[in-house]
Amino acid sequence: MTETSHIRVLLAGDAAARPAGLSRALAQAGLVVDEAPPETDIQAAAEASTPDVVLLCVAGAGQADLARVRQLRESVQQWSELPLVAVSTDGPDARRDLLAGGADDAVGAPVDAGELRARLERLLGRRAEVRELRETLRSRELLFDIFQEVSAALRAEEIFQTLVQRVGQALSLSHCSFVLTSPGADHGRVVAVYENPSVRDMRVELSRYPEIQEALRTERPVVIPDVQGHPLFAGLRDKWDAQAVEVHIRAAVALPVFVQGTPAGVFFLRTREGDPDLSSRDIALADTIARAAAKVLENEERRAAIFRRQLNAGALDVLTGCASLDALDRRLREEYERARRYRLRFCLVLLDVDQFRTMNDRLGAQAGDRILADLGQLLQRELRSPDFVARYGGDEFALVLPETDARGARKFVQRLDAVVGKHAFPDLGGEHPSFSAGVVPYPHPEALRPEDLLALADATLAKAKGAGDDRIAIAFTPAT
Repeated sequence: MTETSHIRVLLAGDAAARPAGLSRALAQAGLVVDEAPPETDIQAAAEASTPDVVLLCVAGAGQADLARVRQLRESVQQWSELPLVAVSTDGPDARRDLLAGGADDAVGAPVDAGELRARLERLLGRRAEVRELRETLRSRELLFDIFQEVSAALRAEEIFQTLVQRVGQALSLSHCSFVLTSPGADHGRVVAVYENPSVRDMRVELSRYPEIQEALRTERPVVIPDVQGHPLFAGLRDKWDAQAVEVHIRAAVALPVFVQGTPAGVFFLRTREGDPDLSSRDIALADTIARAAAKVLENEERRAAIFRRQLNAGALDVLTGCASLDALDRRLREEYERARRYRLRFCLVLLDVDQFRTMNDRLGAQAGDRILADLGQLLQRELRSPDFVARYGGDEFALVLPETDARGARKFVQRLDAVVGKHAFPDLGGEHPSFSAGVVPYPHPEALRPEDLLALADATLAKAKGAGDDRIAIAFTPAT
């Protein structure tokens, strides 16, 4: 609720209808009063004085008075947030009509300043509560949208870019980025930047960013509302002055991101002069996103550890770096049992490289191996952390996609085709391989064992090879 001493009232309207001594009585009641001359445009006066409420004096509720109330309410969008209270010298019927015409409240003359003050406090308090609820809802909707978008991204760098883009847009930031670094490091690696999405891997000297160094040192969020006057930037400001560098940074926020209890990076925000202020709610939103970034890093680290263990255990295909057939058998059985026990879903996808035998015969076996190795690397790069890829045959790959339905699997194959279409294959001289795909969603009425999934996938892949341009076939289930 707005405190009484801070309530600023713009007194406007018909001077003849204004009760005598109203301005003085309001001031004595603890309100700050600005008066708009009768000939002054009220909207312009409000923009100049930035009041908390407009107090509009009218003679009654005639057509001209009601039209004035409606005009004020509908003139610009900001009036929907600025309460409008009518003061009428007429009776209760006039006040009723003024309320119906759009006034937030209406009082009669003579005005009891104490009562009016109480009405304004209550009115502004309710407005503040509604605004708080609206901001809470906006933050929740934004977080939902962000995590929906992130769930569709497959690579860590895409997730980081999505996070900084959405936060930068939502908070109207001049700068938002994610920096990978560690305590005591001299340099960091910028992996995503809001205002320049093309930056994906840029080395930066941390001495230029004392807020990042402080966040890493203290392992706590660093929020600096005024960079120009904060002691943390004293040394840097001296350098700016010595080099005659004009810097317009206003506020800075550095939120440390932890992986297994150790700082691994910083979610970094800056605003410039003229940008909106960062509220505590804005900082909380950014901190929530920083924690999401930590989960991405943890997943990437876990996937790297799994890859190292598989490599040491001989569970990988040497040529492509994907899992071996034995590893596929184990993972498929594990995913099948998990999905059956907990009523979950997943998809098995078989991919066949179109016309690979022709390419192999034309270019030679070594070139064919290089193409398969590139495809294996692309597949691993495009997978989400819980996904699994194995080399299934000479030119075939098998994917296990947890928590994915047939539609999601189709989108993944289409996305993969687009990625392959942009990748340079030196041996193909500008050409690009393509895939046919057989998709089997689980649960499936014919999949009573893990082996059944592979048999269904083989049959569905055969259909895909004759499916024309789409070349993606899905094993039918009653639910699809």
